[in-house]
Amino acid sequence: MDHKNYLSNNMTLNQLMKITGSVSLVTMLALTQRGILQAEEVTAPTTNRVNLEPISVNYNDTAAIAKVAKTILKDHVNLLSEFKMVESSQYRTVYSLEDYIVSVYYEANSGLGVKDVKLTIETKFTHERPDDQKIIALNDQSECEVVEGTVNVYNVKINVIDTVAPVISLSESSVTIDDTDSFDINNYISVSDNVDGAIGYTVDGALETSDDKYKAGTYTFTISAVDSSGNASSSQMSVTVNKTEPEPVVVSTSSLYYGSNPDRSNYAGADVLVSAAYAQLGRSQDCTMLVTNALAAAGINFHGWPAGYFSLGYTVSGSEARPGDLIYYDNAGAGVPHIALYIGNGMAIHGAWQGSTKIAPAYVGSGPVFIRVTRG
Repeated sequence: MDHKNYLSNNMTLNQLMKITGSVSLVTMLALTQRGILQAEEVTAPTTNRVNLEPISVNYNDTAAIAKVAKTILKDHVNLLSEFKMVESSQYRTVYSLEDYIVSVYYEANSGLGVKDVKLTIETKFTHERPDDQKIIALNDQSECEVVEGTVNVYNVKINVIDTVAPVISLSESSVTIDDTDSFDINNYISVSDNVDGAIGYTVDGALETSDDKYKAGTYTFTISAVDSSGNASSSQMSVTVNKTEPEPVVVSTSSLYYGSNPDRSNYAGADVLVSAAYAQLGRSQDCTMLVTNALAAAGINFHGWPAGYFSLGYTVSGSEARPGDLIYYDNAGAGVPHIALYIGNGMAIHGAWQGSTKIAPAYVGSGPVFIRVTRG
C-alpha cells in the first residue's frame, strides 16, 4: 500500500474524524451516513510524533523504527515477540507482530540526520481488506486500541546514523607472480559503503625492485578505507614474487669441437656461458662436456682435461669471481680434477654431479680456482 496515495484516496474520511483512541468502525460509518459531520467543514489533522526524543536508527534499519509499535501495543502483545518481515521496498517495509501488521514508510536513500517517518499499525484482517474499506486514523497519542478496519498512523522522529564500516573486497587474498611480471594491486581491490557507495582507499606496502625486476620474496599489503561517518575497515593481501631463471640458450651439439686449440674470436660474453649452462641442467654428462657446451654457445670451441681450460683466460680471486667464470678443482670431492661454471652467490653448475648436471655450491673439495675467460 502506497501511504501517500492511500491518504489522498481516503481524504473524505480523514476530514470526517481524527481517531485518537479506540473507535468503532461501524459507529464511524454510521455518523458519516447520518450527515452529522460534514467533510468540507473539517481540516485534515496532522499527527504529532509519539516520541519526545529522536530514536537512533542505523542506516536502512527499519526494524529499529518498527519497535516503536511495541510501546504503542504494550497492552496487546508480548514485548518479547519478534517482528517478521512481510515485504520491503525502497519506501516501505512491512512487518508482522502477532495479530498486527506494522508498516514503516522510510526512504532508504534519504541520507543521515534527524527526520520524521510514518509508522502505521493495523490488524492482519484490516491489512487484507481493499483500500476503500479502510479508515485512516491519525494519532497524537503514544498508544491506542487498534480496531478492525482502522489503520492507525503515527509520526516517529528518528536520528539516522551510520555505524557500518566500508566493505573491502579482494578478488584474491594472495597472489604469486614472477619477478619479471607487471603488477598493480588496484586490479584486485574494490571498496563499497552502505551509505556512500563506492569510496576511495589507501594501500600500505610496495614491491621492491632491482635491475628492472621485482625482488623475490613475500610482501604484505594493507588496504584501508574510511567512510564519511568515520567508520574504518582494513584488509590484507599477500604477494609472493618468484625469481625466474635466465632464458636458456639452446646449444646445438653439431657445433661442438673436441680439439685442443681455442678459437676465441667470436666470444659473446659471460652471460651466454651462464645461460648455456642452465640449459643443460639435468643432463647426464661429465664436467668437461658441461663447460665445453657452454663455451660453444659463446663461439669458443674447446674441449680437454679440466686443467686444459686454464688456457682460455687468467685466474681471479674468489672476491673477484663473477657469473660466467670457470672453476677448476684439483679435487672436488671425488678424488679427481673437476671443472665447473660459476653462476654467482657462491653457487656453480657442475656436470656429473651425483649423476647429472646440477646446481651445487662452488666451494667444495679442494676449493675453487676461478678462471676468467678472455677473448683470443
